[in-house]
Amino acid sequence: MIEKKALLDLDFYKILSLIEEFANSSATKKAIEAIFPFDDFEQAERALKEFEEIKKYLDQGKELPISFFPDISELLDRAKKEGAIFESSELTQFLKVLRVLDKVAPFLDEFLNYSFLRDKIKSILKTSLSIGQPYLLAILENTVDEEGNILDTASAYLNYIRKQIKITEERIKQKLEEIINRPNIQVFLQDRFITKRNNRWVIPVRMDSKGQVAGIVHDISRSGETAFIEPAEITPLSKKLEELLIEQRVEETRILKELSFEIHQISDALEREFKLLIYFDKILSIYKFSRKFNAHAPQLSKEIMINLIDARHPVLMLSRDVVPLQIELRNKKVLVITGPNAGGKTVTLKTIGLLTAMAISGLPISASPSSTIPFVKTIYVDLYHGDSIEEHLSSFALHVVTLKKIVEEANSDSLVLLDEIGTNTDPEEGSALACAILEDLKDRGVFTFATTHLSKVKIFATTNEDIEIASMLFDEKTMSPLYKLSIGSLAPSYAFQIAQKYGFPEKLIKRAYELKGSQDKEIYKLLKELEEAKAEYNKKIDEIEKIKNSIIAEKEKLEKEISLAYEKKRKIIEEAKIEAHNMLMKLKREVNILYEEAKKADRKKLKEISLKISEFSKKLLSQEIRVPENIQIGDIVRVKTLGLTGKVAFIEDKKVKIQTDKMFVEAKIDELEKINPEQKEEKSNISFVQDEEITTKLDIRSLRVDESVPLIEKFLNKLSLSETSSGIIIHGIGKGILRDFVRDYLKEHPAVKSFRKGNAEEGGDAVTVVEIK
Repeated sequence: MIEKKALLDLDFYKILSLIEEFANSSATKKAIEAIFPFDDFEQAERALKEFEEIKKYLDQGKELPISFFPDISELLDRAKKEGAIFESSELTQFLKVLRVLDKVAPFLDEFLNYSFLRDKIKSILKTSLSIGQPYLLAILENTVDEEGNILDTASAYLNYIRKQIKITEERIKQKLEEIINRPNIQVFLQDRFITKRNNRWVIPVRMDSKGQVAGIVHDISRSGETAFIEPAEITPLSKKLEELLIEQRVEETRILKELSFEIHQISDALEREFKLLIYFDKILSIYKFSRKFNAHAPQLSKEIMINLIDARHPVLMLSRDVVPLQIELRNKKVLVITGPNAGGKTVTLKTIGLLTAMAISGLPISASPSSTIPFVKTIYVDLYHGDSIEEHLSSFALHVVTLKKIVEEANSDSLVLLDEIGTNTDPEEGSALACAILEDLKDRGVFTFATTHLSKVKIFATTNEDIEIASMLFDEKTMSPLYKLSIGSLAPSYAFQIAQKYGFPEKLIKRAYELKGSQDKEIYKLLKELEEAKAEYNKKIDEIEKIKNSIIAEKEKLEKEISLAYEKKRKIIEEAKIEAHNMLMKLKREVNILYEEAKKADRKKLKEISLKISEFSKKLLSQEIRVPENIQIGDIVRVKTLGLTGKVAFIEDKKVKIQTDKMFVEAKIDELEKINPEQKEEKSNISFVQDEEITTKLDIRSLRVDESVPLIEKFLNKLSLSETSSGIIIHGIGKGILRDFVRDYLKEHPAVKSFRKGNAEEGGDAVTVVEIK
């Protein structure tokens, strides 16, 4: 039997808490809390197979439609007793469970197609392999609501009584309204309203006038100034209402008795169906846990061996990336793990123990499905060596008490996890005791994992053929752990090196080396042999590296040849496109002239030509095969689409700003062609208007509308060719004719991105600020 303390030390109950988060009922949470390692191999294996089948079903995109449902376990226990009567709120609990069962029922046949799930369902339902109580569900749907109220539809007589109650209450309220509106009554009222006190309809009368209104006092206000009186005139109606309310309670009691009896009749079947619902919700919660933590059902082995592939501790996965653990131990029963502090030794032990406990409990583990877990019947853990104040034990004494229990009880069906065995006492004596314990466990075939810093324990483990040695890998250059386990290797604790890394006084470190002297010569010899093996390994790595470099060189040669072929092809295409390029330049010159001379009536033509240029340019560029060039700031380049030549001034996100003789031009990097410096003087084929100074302001005040059009066009054209993308048109205010024309004109202009009136500093509504695309 595995003790709960061992499972607690291994974070087993934290895992159950993580699974509980996916449960839809407190009843399911109780079932998850009750999960415990199986004593029988077949039971554990069946539980894992059931999970694999539900996983296969759900991974296909199918569903198990379980929503929240209450725990009705105690209600079912009462239902078995004849004569039990449930309140309407309790009937609502049954209703909610029956609704969920009704949703699950259609899927039951699909689960029966899986052998292990079918056996589990049979074991729960016994004889009947169906779920759901449609008859009882229909009655409950007509009887109670979600809040536990009895509905009018519960019976025809109840519906009739409630209608009579409403009619009577309305007559009472109407009569009271009439009374409080009487002038001879109003003078005695504290306020003009009707209300209920002690379930009787009343009116508020001043205390000093309560004798002036005939009736019965049912309540007094807190201040004592108001008496709540039921007028004598409504007493007959109030008595009738009281009788109707009694009849209502009698009918409701009758309905509750009948429904309670119906539940009693099927209580055994309903209990089995509820247990199946809890099982489905539990295994669905386990599946959702497996999705979150990438958990799989491992292979369970009767042979005491372990093979963990890509194993991770689930709790650690919540807070950080976890380096996966790879470990295999088949032919030996004892593994001693060495390595520096904070290198992952304790985490490795806890991961081995936790995943073993999970697997033998029928739970998937956060490791590859190819992993193999031994079926052990007991787990012993010695992870914490702190002092026990309650038991007045030192850390070593507590350590010894735990070890005593282990050596007395552990056997070949046990898993033993020992952290820093032999510590917290004299190293010589502690080492000797640790070696004796490991030898005893090894001789009795106990599956044991132990960590240590003690040199003598390391030597003992290394020189014993039946004990495996392993180490947590460490980066000697950075003096930091790698959190990887290496079977068959031995690593020092790196105490001096780590102390040096954290600034420990150099003279003390040097003295520590001297004091260490010739101690542990044998372990140094072993380490030397390990280094020789490492050197041989590195030699093989170097040979592989040489082969790799040869392959890379051959690859680069082929890539160069391919690049030359592409370049040759590109030149051929460029030569074939000269004539097309000249045509494009001609069209661009026409556009340049149009921007200078066009008026508003010419805008349609301008758009047509611009569209043709754009389509023609895209067609040319789509045919071009570009070979990326290493263009840098300062290079002389040519914009192939425009024929402009200039120097690269700025590069960002594959966009380049080029400085020509009189302006800056922006282009994409794949539209450029790098040229030699001696080609710099080559002239562009495009004749842009560049001889006038680019200004960011245009003053058209006192001009007529038709006179302003060519000036605006010329101004916009200059802005589009300049580095500045915005400018100001000064039109004044006057009657607003010129201002409104300018802004209407800019709305439809293809080169304008946006425009606005000026702010106070810019000139206000007398100017328009325009931004070019």
